[in-house]
Amino acid sequence: MQTDPERRLERDWRSMIRISHDFFHAWRKAVADAYGEERAAELELSFWAEVGKGTANAYLERGGDPEDLFRIVDVLRRASDVMGEVSETVRGDDGVRLVHTRCPWPDGYRSRGLTAHCGDGCDAWFRATAYGINPAVTVTSECRIPDGAATCTRLFSRA
Repeated sequence: MQTDPERRLERDWRSMIRISHDFFHAWRKAVADAYGEERAAELELSFWAEVGKGTANAYLERGGDPEDLFRIVDVLRRASDVMGEVSETVRGDDGVRLVHTRCPWPDGYRSRGLTAHCGDGCDAWFRATAYGINPAVTVTSECRIPDGAATCTRLFSRA
C-alpha cells in the first residue's frame, strides 16, 4: 500500500510527464507558426537527435558499457517507461528489440490536430543514442504505432 508521500510523488511525476509533453508541443507549435510545418518537422528530428546525443553521453558518463547491447537497449526501455510509455526489452538471435506496447505521444499529436511524427522522432532519438554509445550498433524500425501497428518495435543489432 502506498503512503501519502508516495502517492503525491507518483502524482507529481505523472504531472511532470504531461508538462514535458506540453512543453515539447508548445516549442513545436512556435516553430511551425514562425517557419511552417515542413521546417517544424525537420527541426523536430534535429531536436530528438540532440536528445539522443545527450542520452548517449549520460550513459557513457555513468559508466555504461558500450559493448553490452542488452544493457544499452534496456536503459532506453527504462527511459521510455519513466516518460509514461510501456515497453519491454526482448533478446533475439539477431539482436535486441525494444517493444513499446503503449505510448502517449501519438495521442498528444492527434490532440493538437497533427499527424503523429513521433515515430520519426523516436527513430532519430534511438539512432543517435545508439550511435553515440557505440557506432557499430544499428537501429531498425520494424513497426510503429503511429503507422497503425499494435507496437513500436525496433531492432538494435551490430553492423
